[in-house]
Amino acid sequence: MAFPGAYGGFEAPDIVMNFRLDQAWGSAQVMGALHQVNATYFLTTPASGHPEDKLGFVIGGGLKLNTPMIEPGDYLQAQINYTQGALRYIFQAPNMNRGKVDGNSAGFAALTDAVHGGTLAGTGATSATSLELTTAWNINAAYEHFWNPQWRTSLYGGYAAVSNSDRANSLLCIHSTAVVASGCDMDWSTWWLGSRTQWNVTKDFYLGLDVMYAKLFSADFGGGTALTPAVNGFTNSLPKSDVDNWQFRFRVHRDFYP
Repeated sequence: MAFPGAYGGFEAPDIVMNFRLDQAWGSAQVMGALHQVNATYFLTTPASGHPEDKLGFVIGGGLKLNTPMIEPGDYLQAQINYTQGALRYIFQAPNMNRGKVDGNSAGFAALTDAVHGGTLAGTGATSATSLELTTAWNINAAYEHFWNPQWRTSLYGGYAAVSNSDRANSLLCIHSTAVVASGCDMDWSTWWLGSRTQWNVTKDFYLGLDVMYAKLFSADFGGGTALTPAVNGFTNSLPKSDVDNWQFRFRVHRDFYP
């Protein structure tokens, strides 16, 4: 949500459902969810009013294909999702924003279910708006290969894109700089590619190494700028950069019960 607004408290649970088919060849599933999107106030007090709630949703489909002709246990799986106002079903992240400073440049992305702004009296930077639901979609795919009963390697990757309506884009741009800078575009996207190798030492104990590369195609405050003095306390603007990120994870897993 646009500052100083924020997410409202929990009022209603999400309604989630799926239909799944399991066969010898693998499985297929379609799924969806309805999510209440609500906000606090336009400013900092109840007197400033708040936008009416909206209903966000997400729909998706997934497919798993067993490939025993390559190696027993091998499988390929993929999933695609589309949402308006329920982005955490795609990104599985509690934080609202993401970004990275890379030397003298930076990339960033706003992750919200909706954007709003103004006041009921119309005395803010904009007149009072309704909730502008954020749109996003993503696709994931992975293949897991069993070298033998103890060793396996997976290769996975995906792409996700987030877009805002014209009004939502203007609200985000006004919040960042007090005026809409030429070329300000809050849409962004990201893609990633990774691999995990796992050694099942015993049936209850395994070791795994996961390596992933991700690329963030940054949003832009205008003029090729990623961070400005009005955002997050930065005292200098930083040039926008489509940043890279490497992740390495080593996992030790042991089941004690049952």
